[in-house]
Formats: sequence, C-alpha cells, structure tokens
Amino acid sequence: MGFVKRYWIAGLVLSLVIIHAVIIGYVRSEATRIKVTASAEIPLGLYYVQSEDRNWLTQLRVHLLVTPERRIASKATIEHHRWQLHEAVEEKLRQLDPSLLRDAVLLEIKDQIKLAVEETLEEGIVEQVVVNDRIDIPIDHFDYQKPTDVTHPDSIYTSAPAADVDFDEIEK
Repeated sequence: MGFVKRYWIAGLVLSLVIIHAVIIGYVRSEATRIKVTASAEIPLGLYYVQSEDRNWLTQLRVHLLVTPERRIASKATIEHHRWQLHEAVEEKLRQLDPSLLRDAVLLEIKDQIKLAVEETLEEGIVEQVVVNDRIDIPIDHFDYQKPTDVTHPDSIYTSAPAADVDFDEIEK
C-alpha cells in the first residue's frame, strides 16, 4: 500500500503521457491519409456561352486536373492568376465556333481551354480539363445574380495565400 501512496502521481502522469501520444499518433496518421487522398481537381469557374441564334446560353463549370504531386503549388498558382485565367478562358470560349457545343464530350472545347490556361500561366501544370454542369438555359429564363461585393472573391478562392503556406510542414 505504501508503494501506491508514494507513486500514484507518477503513474497518473505516465498514463496521461501515453494517452496523449496515442491521440497524437492517430491524428497524424489520419492527416497523412487525407493528404494522400486529397483531390487534384481545382475549380476554375462558371462560364456561359451564347448560342448562334442568341436565344440560349450554355452554362459550363470548368475544373482543372493537375498532377497530385504538385497539387498545392498548382492551386496556389491558379489562385494567384484566377482573374487572368477567367478572362483567357472567356475569350477563348467567345472565339470558338458555337457548333462545337453539339459535341457531347466537348473535346475541342476542353483542348482550347487547356491551351488558353497553359498560355496564360506559361507552364504546363494542367493534365486535363473537366467540364460539368453543362446546362442550356433559355435567354428569357436566365437570371444572373450579381455578387453583393464585386471585390470579394468566390468562395472557392478563399484559402490561405501561397505565401502564408509552410510547404515543408505540409510535406511531413
């Protein structure tokens, strides 16, 4: 009984340290697993293409697929140039033949978007362009809601700036 009275605090501290180590190990292993399975798709934005007869708008949501190893650096680069990229893609879509929208896979449009992005960024970080949410909207039913504050970026671009990210800590 004297042994328990003498060392009960040491046993309590030792058990708390072991519990703490188990929790930290679990959290780190989960963080590593999440980092590995994170998506390499970066949203580029929502675009509208007007039909030849000007009665329809086609909505396209564009995502860029980048290499998983350079996902964080690519996202930082794309966010840094987001409005230049948006303008370049819009210009490219306005210059395209509207008949290309009849293609269900949109191969030519994806190639042109990829080309515009690579020309703007002056580096080949894009592996593939993904276009989804393709919707044809009649012009008289189109209701474009303007943002309340035009200087406030879209929610997809509100992550930490690349200058604030410690890449060495992320790689661990």
